[in-house]
Amino acid sequence: LSGYLQPNNRYFGATVGRVANRIGNSTFTLNGNVYQLAANNGPNSLHGGLRGFNKVVWDYYVKGTKVVFSYASSDGEEGYPGNVVTNVTFQLSDENELVIDYKASTTKPTLVNLTNHSYFNLAGNGSGANGLLEHVVTINADRYTETDGGIPTGTN
Repeated sequence: LSGYLQPNNRYFGATVGRVANRIGNSTFTLNGNVYQLAANNGPNSLHGGLRGFNKVVWDYYVKGTKVVFSYASSDGEEGYPGNVVTNVTFQLSDENELVIDYKASTTKPTLVNLTNHSYFNLAGNGSGANGLLEHVVTINADRYTETDGGIPTGTN
């Protein structure tokens, strides 16, 4: 557990939130209210702030081929409005697929954008760096999110 809590951990294997990615200048406006978030990436808030979901201890239970993790984030945590209860279910399917399901409920309008930072070497065990570097990833998409310095611009 201590390795995950180190400041230099690059989110390996972590559930990331309340908001994945960067929020410029650590502020956002929602329903006319301006919210100031914890800055942890220069002036920006990255992956939920100083104490994002990757830095908290989650409750969990195991049921068959599933493990369900839950975390209750308090109103005002890292500057975000609303209490948010998040459940993340990891399941191994009958087809040996890893399925990750996210559910979040909140008491107020807020931002929630969850993701996972697991990494996989599709070349297989023992393939080394060369096998990993030979991966080719193609995304068949009609649109993408434009960024400027890693901050989404709102244009897609």
